[in-house]
Amino acid sequence: MLLEKSFRLFLPEPPEHLYQPERVFSGRPPFRMLRREGFWLEGVLVAEAPLLGEIQFPFRSRIHPEGRVARLEALPLENPPPFWVELAGRGEVVEGGLEYRLTLRLHASLPPGEKWGGRALRRLAEAAFERNLERELKRLAQGA
Repeated sequence: MLLEKSFRLFLPEPPEHLYQPERVFSGRPPFRMLRREGFWLEGVLVAEAPLLGEIQFPFRSRIHPEGRVARLEALPLENPPPFWVELAGRGEVVEGGLEYRLTLRLHASLPPGEKWGGRALRRLAEAAFERNLERELKRLAQGA
């Protein structure tokens, strides 16, 4: 399953935080853990799914500084786990804070479901992932 969501948010953060996403997003859902070394960013997004519980989606990205803009490039994971995410986008210094335009590409390996019950369960899980991601992104935007 591949689920892609793009979103935009404004955060009243000082301009010097543009290249410090671990400081800006840490502790805000759906981000669980963020770590930056130089221009490399690693972290985990968390989602709840019926029957599966809490699922962690690791990611790795590279920050490309471009003056008052920071571009975020999603990087593939070596030996990706069954659940992982690509995080890409850009941040920009604007009047009063920072504006982000981000895209999440959620990868989830779910069993294909050979019979109608298995296929229905797969569709249910996909819909639950999408609802949960939408809810967490809305919380992120409102908590900003």
